[in-house]
Amino acid sequence: MQSKGSVSFRLLYKLAALMFIIVAAGILFLYESAKERYYAEIVNYSGKVRGDIQRAVKFYLYGDKKDLKLAIQEVEDYLRIIERDSKYLLIPALDRNTYYLPNKVKLCWKRLKELLLLPRTGENLKKIFDVSEKCWKAADETTDMYQRIVSRNLFILNSFFAILFFAAVGIIFLLIKIIVFEVNQKLEKRASIDNLTGALNRASLLEVYSDLSQKEKSYPISLIVFDLDHFKRINDTYGHNIGDEVLKRVTAEVKKHIRKTDILGRWGGEEFVIVLPHTDLEAAKRLAERLRKLIEGLKILPDGAKVTSSFGITEILPCETFKKAFERADKALYRAKQKGRNRIEVEPPERC
Repeated sequence: MQSKGSVSFRLLYKLAALMFIIVAAGILFLYESAKERYYAEIVNYSGKVRGDIQRAVKFYLYGDKKDLKLAIQEVEDYLRIIERDSKYLLIPALDRNTYYLPNKVKLCWKRLKELLLLPRTGENLKKIFDVSEKCWKAADETTDMYQRIVSRNLFILNSFFAILFFAAVGIIFLLIKIIVFEVNQKLEKRASIDNLTGALNRASLLEVYSDLSQKEKSYPISLIVFDLDHFKRINDTYGHNIGDEVLKRVTAEVKKHIRKTDILGRWGGEEFVIVLPHTDLEAAKRLAERLRKLIEGLKILPDGAKVTSSFGITEILPCETFKKAFERADKALYRAKQKGRNRIEVEPPERC
């Protein structure tokens, strides 16, 4: 099972990635919005160049010098705008060495403009018709090119946006999954841990022991059952708050002095159980004695009075149930109480 810390770190990484994607998507959106303005402008002005070439020829034929002059100026202005803004059609890396300047139209227009300033003669008209047709065709091809480039660019930008969107959705899904996992983990922990002491509750201890007892390599397994002497008197004398503090301090200190592989559980009230894998009776007895002295030395009660404890110890055989072994350890605990408390007693098992 993953630790709470590892889940939190995974959550932090996903949140960081999500924030990065959101920022990247926002930048891409602003970039695309700015680009679309120039895309529309270039295609629009390119189309206007195409139309104004025809208008200029028409005004020349009508002899309308004023409108001809305006039409020529418009074409000049539009070509200047297109040349200026064509750089916005470039996509970094993709169009690094390509420039979408209206050179073909400019060259053709230069020739046509010179002809439009000549007197109307049959020869000039023929030249104007021929050159204007070429200019119109060049402008039409350029407009089509810009439309294709714009479509391509929008497809690329929208594809990147879609990738970011689905990546964000994926990360959100993972975040939800991690959060649900963390919540479930906390609920499972809350369900398996005694709220007051932090030790396993009875049901969880039995569940963990069930898994442990099925592994042959766990044996020998010893069992310690201990409780706090005269605990009711502590509650009656000092109050339940002090009594709760005693239970919490004892549990915390016992946890510090047992192995990570050992299983500590609160059986009920002031009674606790320790399951010790890979531990024979002698080793369990030595541990119990250390814990007894440890508890006796704790300074918890306000008036300095000692808290003492009694221990019952046995070994759990592979052929027996936990209940049978517990009854034996509980019998030893009862004997320790009968002999004056603050002591340990051992009840060896009968061999299978």
